[in-house]
Amino acid sequence: MAGFIEKIRAWIKNSQNHFELVADILCLAASYGLLFLIPQRVNFLFWALFAISAFLFCIGFFRMGFILDEHRTARFKSISGALLVLSGIILNIAGGFAICKTHGSERGIVIAILLLIEAIVMYSITASHADAPRSQWIMSLIVRAAAVLLWIGAVVFAVITSVSDTAIALGIMLIVEGIVLWAMGSGNNPFNSSMSHISAVPGMNKSVQELCDALKETETQLGHPWLGKIRSIKEDTIIYGPSDGDVFVYGYYHFGRFYVAYSNDISYLDEKQVASHRIAEIPDSKGECLDAEALPEAYANMIKRYLENGNIEWNTKLNKKKTR
Repeated sequence: MAGFIEKIRAWIKNSQNHFELVADILCLAASYGLLFLIPQRVNFLFWALFAISAFLFCIGFFRMGFILDEHRTARFKSISGALLVLSGIILNIAGGFAICKTHGSERGIVIAILLLIEAIVMYSITASHADAPRSQWIMSLIVRAAAVLLWIGAVVFAVITSVSDTAIALGIMLIVEGIVLWAMGSGNNPFNSSMSHISAVPGMNKSVQELCDALKETETQLGHPWLGKIRSIKEDTIIYGPSDGDVFVYGYYHFGRFYVAYSNDISYLDEKQVASHRIAEIPDSKGECLDAEALPEAYANMIKRYLENGNIEWNTKLNKKKTR
């Protein structure tokens, strides 16, 4: 009986999700449909339709993302990422077409700006799927290569059209988008906060094995270190945790430099190793534990102190301490 009730609840929940998904898709369709109704002259109706279109996009796109996120798998991430990139490219082409068709008029430029912003949102969300060090590096190269291609395209189009008004309008759009993509390649991605939670340890001259042996007697918030493998990293890494909440910290070399990062995606670790190293987080003397986002900095500081003076001491004091 209990199982039957659970099935009914699951069916109701899925039906609600499907209804919401259809509504969100309709919002997206309406947001783009309104662009065709924007008048040629800039007036109150012009800006009203522009604002409503942008509002419907935000409602439909982000709500749809929240619903689909509940069923996210590795395969889903790949497929959705490819679709988002393809959609972004289509929006970019549509924006460029709007400028060219209207010969750089205000209407064409405004529509292109809106489509440009929406395309960048899609690229950013795709880039946010790269949460492993190697995939982040690959994504950074792809995004920066795209930025360079946009800049080259702006110059080539300007030369071909003898620097016409249309070329200037389109060129500015491409240059601005290239700057945004280049910044994303530097880790400034608002949809991927994990990019900023990686701490570097300059001057590291120890192997991962030597570092693990040196730190193995020092107890930290995530216990003692162990040597293991992280998916997407070929070499051995030094690992702390995981905790009961699946949070773990790992140190690794990338192009000769040592980094410390954290994750709560337990699939990066070997299942058997997880079972033998899982630990409850250990608070400091004040009974406090650092937030997961602050852990890479704390562990990197501990390693830096060890390299500087040979002292190994776990300390939760940070410049901007976040505890719980």
